[in-house]
Amino acid sequence: MMEDIKQSLVELGLAPKEIEVYLSMLELGPSSVQDIAKKAGVNRSTTYVMIEGLKKHGLVSTYEKGKKVFFVAENPDRLVQVVNEQIGLLSAKRERVSAVLPRLLAIFNASDEKPKVRFFEGDETIDMIRMDVAAFRSPVWNFFAVDENLKKVASINEEKRIELSSRNPESRVLMAVKPGVVPQYMDRSNKEIRAINYEDFPFSGEITIVADRVYIVNVQARSIGFIVENREIADLFRAIYQAAWNGAKPWTPPEGWKRP
Repeated sequence: MMEDIKQSLVELGLAPKEIEVYLSMLELGPSSVQDIAKKAGVNRSTTYVMIEGLKKHGLVSTYEKGKKVFFVAENPDRLVQVVNEQIGLLSAKRERVSAVLPRLLAIFNASDEKPKVRFFEGDETIDMIRMDVAAFRSPVWNFFAVDENLKKVASINEEKRIELSSRNPESRVLMAVKPGVVPQYMDRSNKEIRAINYEDFPFSGEITIVADRVYIVNVQARSIGFIVENREIADLFRAIYQAAWNGAKPWTPPEGWKRP
């Protein structure tokens, strides 16, 4: 029971020694520093410091009797008032931050040179990234390895993804197809598809470039994804992609390749 009380006081913001002094004062009633220190197991000079801290919370009052100074703990109901005061302070801080947030965001977004990078994890993230890419109305340049890892994270919204991706104009697909693995279906009406030799360039994952974004996905043991939003970086990846594209060969679908 006492440990629960102490934990509650810690969450209120009291230090461990402040708690010992406060609980001792509750038990003793009006007392001298010497008696409080003895009861709390804290040295006298430290007890004075703890009492000053408790005073700031409004949990201790003092009075003189003759030539002696006595200290007394306030009614524990005061703790509820302390919490209410803290709530008020937090509300005021929230209002101040909310007031300056638009200006902070303006500063954050002011420079086009600062890339925005987001990190995601999990197979559902891969699906989200693919849907995000498919929703663009801009040319999409996609580079990926067709292997067992890619098959494991097939889109849970494949029909919707295929429908959306059909609207991307003049898009490109560059693949490294592992022998024995058949690429998943894609609408070829708006795409030019080329392939590189998987044995020469073995890798796993995919990179997609669209507008001012680069999507990088790793689909091996743990699916992770990055989105980099920056025009200069996107253009850099386009230049690298173009070099690989120039050395690739047109890809012909295998017999029986069709929409699932």
